Amino acid sequence: MKTKILILLTSLICDLQLSGQTIPENVTLKQLDGKEITFKEAVQQGPVIVSFWATWCKPCQSELEALKDLEDSWKNKVRIIAVSIDDARAMAKVKSLVKGKKWPFEVLLDPNKELYKAFNISAIPHVLVINDKKVVWTHSGYMPGNEVLVVDKALETIGKK
Repeated sequence: MKTKILILLTSLICDLQLSGQTIPENVTLKQLDGKEITFKEAVQQGPVIVSFWATWCKPCQSELEALKDLEDSWKNKVRIIAVSIDDARAMAKVKSLVKGKKWPFEVLLDPNKELYKAFNISAIPHVLVINDKKVVWTHSGYMPGNEVLVVDKALETIGKK
């Protein structure tokens, strides 16, 4: 029990440290078509939910599927970007998985984990809500129902400056 409480407190402290952090200026990611885009460009129109995931991470895929199921609640209000941290050897796997799942959001590739490291993320799934080039909320891990909280947190930022 003490271990679980310690893990929860550590997670909360890490989440609080990211909140308010400005986005990295110089990290470049790849789109599924191979074109490059800076993270700054990718999130300039907010609010944006950024979900870090990988093909081998089942909770990550469950979270993204749940966000897909909630599309009516966020479509045309919030953008979602799924950032794959799979390495370069798994890129074809990422593309086929995304195509098969028909996810309605942008997918960016971070094969060298530059963005992942820039945010000091230590585990996936990990979600950031970004608005006005700042992290306004962050969450690590996934349990069914978390997706509602993520979308709510992003929607709360609309109109706040």
